[in-house]
Amino acid sequence: MRPRVIGGIGGIAFGVLTFVAIVISEAPGGGYSTSHIATYLSSGHRAVAIAAMYLGLLGALGLVCLLVELREGLAATTAGRVAWGVGIAAAASFAVGWGVLGGQIFAHLEGGKKIVIPPPVTYLLGEVGVIFIFGSAAALLGFALIAVVLAGGGMLPGWLRWFALVAGLCGIAGPAFFTFFVLLLWAVATGIWLLRARSPAPGPTPA
Repeated sequence: MRPRVIGGIGGIAFGVLTFVAIVISEAPGGGYSTSHIATYLSSGHRAVAIAAMYLGLLGALGLVCLLVELREGLAATTAGRVAWGVGIAAAASFAVGWGVLGGQIFAHLEGGKKIVIPPPVTYLLGEVGVIFIFGSAAALLGFALIAVVLAGGGMLPGWLRWFALVAGLCGIAGPAFFTFFVLLLWAVATGIWLLRARSPAPGPTPA
């Protein structure tokens, strides 16, 4: 499989799988609600929450594949190296966030009825996982996209570079929730562009 195909599929996978994982996980975060926490920890929701964790992890893997493809055109520049390193840190933060959210479910599965945690503690742990995703991971990916814009040269078409800049700023504002999804839209758009592009990516722009 050509690298561009892998990067394209990775970008689409990151955007789509992360969105689906967020929708189905129903992780505690935002406004506090004991009924929400009870639903999240209920035995009927545990399989869904675990599935969300694995979808999120696959999404993080897709992000790495996308970054590998982008790295080919950026590695020779300082900004390109920053984009690569910060992007990988973002992928790791996504993985940690999903691990924290899924860890609560596994704790209840493995510990059984002996695990009795006050709802505020469950909320606190859920919020930590959510902020790993919407906070640190989104912000780091946002900074990486801004570095991509600075280092991109002719690698990306103009419209996609502007989209990356907007998505980067939205990623930095990720805790605002709705801005986060602009990052996912950018990843899907970039993935589609990579799949449709026929010519190989231009070489690295000189520093």
